[in-house]
Order: sequence, then structure tokens, then C-alpha cells
Amino acid sequence: MPAFEISLCETPAEFGQRFGPLNYRGEPWDLSHLDPFAFRCDLGFGREHTVLVLFSCHCFTRSFAWDVRPRHHIANDEIFSDGREERVLCPDRYELSRRLLGELVIGLPVRRITIADERRANFLTVETTTGSGEHAVYAVFFMVEKDKSRKHRLLLRVQSAYTLSHGLTKRQKAAKKASLRSILRATVEGRTIRA
Repeated sequence: MPAFEISLCETPAEFGQRFGPLNYRGEPWDLSHLDPFAFRCDLGFGREHTVLVLFSCHCFTRSFAWDVRPRHHIANDEIFSDGREERVLCPDRYELSRRLLGELVIGLPVRRITIADERRANFLTVETTTGSGEHAVYAVFFMVEKDKSRKHRLLLRVQSAYTLSHGLTKRQKAAKKASLRSILRATVEGRTIRA
């Protein structure tokens, strides 16, 4: 079987810039690296499919529960709200997303992908990185679903991306692996990939 290849294509106009610029403690944050993008691929169904990649605010924020400070001690310019939820801006997640996230997603066709949760079709890929001289595991969690508004288009939603403080769990290490092509094909066919 030939190598699975993707080709970047024009992102639909309605999915333009997702996050505007932010300021964190007076420092401007440019979030344009998290703008949606699209690629085409041949999944063997007789026509190409388009995959639209969308990023969640969880790629640059963390929950209040993960912050050591009481909520009332967190400054307003450190809080992000998208209208549905409020979270704390996280410099580590932001910097890693700028440095690693785009390349990891573009590289999914050749990366090891772990089935993180088969019940919700949730997947995980990791990159070992050295941040501040320390070994770290940067995990990218994503899901894929059919686009209900457009035939032959799939949505790949990057749900979160952050450093796993204790590395992979035993379950994650032992979980079944899948290729991006098999994940996309299963989504088109309405199948679940079993862990």
C-alpha cells in the first residue's frame, strides 16, 4: 500500500481566525498558529475527503482546578472566556503549542497514534521534548467526526495539548495504536476503532 499522504488546501472562509490576540500580564499572545486549516486525502473511497482541523482553547489554557492559586487571586488578564467556559491562560501550554502543535498535527499521517478512549473516539499522540532542560511528554488529544453540514468533510478537533507531568499512564502505554488513515476511514464508515 502506498504511503498515506495529505495535501494542504484552502480553509473554508467560515472557519477563519478562531482566536483573537490576547494579552497575558501585558505580553501580547498571537494565537494565529491555532487558526483552523484543512487538508485533502485519499481514503480509498473513490474520491478525496477534506479534513478540517480545529483547535480548542485548551491548547493554551488550563482549568482553574489545575491552578494552585485561589480563583479570587487570579488576575482578570489571566482568565480566558470563549462564551462557554472560563479557563486560566497557561504560558507553558501556549509556548508548546507555538513550538510543536502545528507540526505534530501535520505529521499525524506518520506518527504513532494511541486510542485514548474508544467510547468517545478520542486519540492521543505524544512528543518527547526538552523544556527548560527537563525531559517532558507533550500530549495532543484529538477526535475525528463527520461534518454534519458538508458531505465528504471530516472535522479533526484538537481537544487539548499539554505536558503530562507523570508521563503516560499504564493504560495509555498499553492501548492499541491506530494510523490516521484508519481513524479517518473508520469515521467515514461510522465504525468504532477498538482499543
